Amino acid sequence: MLNDIIELEFKKIVGEGKALGRYDGKVVFCYGILPGETARVKITFEKRNFMEAELVEIITPSPKRVPAKEEHYISCSPWQIMEYPCQAETKKGLIEDLLYQTTKETIRLDKFYEAKEIFGYRTKIEYSFTEHEGRLAFAFHKRGSFREKYILSNGCALMSEKTNALALEILEILNKTGLSTADLKTLIFREAKRTGERIAVLFLKRRDITLPEIKLPGLNGFMAVYSNPLSPMSSADEILCAWGNDFVTEKVAGMELSYGFDCFFQNNVDLFEEALKEIRQAAFKCGKLIDLYSGVGAIGLSLRDMADKIYAVESVPGAAKYAALNATANKASHFEILCSMSEKADAAFLEGADILVLDPPRAGLHNKVVKKIMELLPKRIIYLSCNPITQGRDAAFFLEKYKLIRAAGFDFYPNTPHAETLMVFDK
Repeated sequence: MLNDIIELEFKKIVGEGKALGRYDGKVVFCYGILPGETARVKITFEKRNFMEAELVEIITPSPKRVPAKEEHYISCSPWQIMEYPCQAETKKGLIEDLLYQTTKETIRLDKFYEAKEIFGYRTKIEYSFTEHEGRLAFAFHKRGSFREKYILSNGCALMSEKTNALALEILEILNKTGLSTADLKTLIFREAKRTGERIAVLFLKRRDITLPEIKLPGLNGFMAVYSNPLSPMSSADEILCAWGNDFVTEKVAGMELSYGFDCFFQNNVDLFEEALKEIRQAAFKCGKLIDLYSGVGAIGLSLRDMADKIYAVESVPGAAKYAALNATANKASHFEILCSMSEKADAAFLEGADILVLDPPRAGLHNKVVKKIMELLPKRIIYLSCNPITQGRDAAFFLEKYKLIRAAGFDFYPNTPHAETLMVFDK
């Protein structure tokens, strides 16, 4: 069957955002297809019970299909071909299904916040490089493949037009240097939506590269860094040259929050502000608030007037540094940051917490963190997650001694299958 082209009807969309159909007794998964559509697909991967495929042609289109805005959409945002109201409805249903599968409890979202903008909303993008017609070009890896790439002639529609334009200007400068893909790893942009600040970081595979000065109107800082070519990650192992800022400052929920080029920050500022409002409504005046996986302190600092003492825990030194700076900038002298992995933080640090705020990465909570929480039992848990599967797994433990009092979803990532979910638990 591998590489065969088959025709079948797809019935629904499942957890990862792929359409699901059945052929010859096997499940078939494919991006770029909507429920109810018949399509021709090429089999790219086969196991005993299922097959993966890529779209060749839509035979019978859904009335909810819309034209994709860009050719590489399956790589960055495979739901571009779906009407937005259908995206929101589908995403809400998927979250509730995944929470049921992991908790075995019927959990309905009290509210699902739809995106205000479905393009141009991202605050970060990472362009890789390829060669096209004898010149350097931006590219994204084809979904499911590290060898094939899509050419990005105009950048990506998930970023602002201004950032894409600046990226293309930098690309033009690089094309005049004679550098090749053997020299270049990636180019990352960070953009603050409400202040208009932007910084760019170019990751190089060699230390001995000399670049021309890259100073452009609309760019607040630029860095060239060496990154080990043997590592798939774009990590700044050594700064080679820099000018301007290596951070941006965003305005959100009455705060000014700065974050470095390598710090995590939410990718949809408008909806993050809505999430902070929900979190604030779930909080209460208390003595001690703990913020685990705090990043640059955004959630804990948004509650700075709700607690006598706020303790934040963050494992990334750069993010912890900016959390301390942000506490000072927002006059939160009672905010204390501990640079540590949450699972290694002293249990005494968590004792007596009235409110525990959680915002972990996609992997969810470390099992040692769950164990500590179930031993210390804070009065209220406010858990924001980008992965309903791991959030549901963790919630199943909490539901042994807590009741769920609020659940909300946020479409932080329109045109993709991803979303954020907030769950609030009372002891």
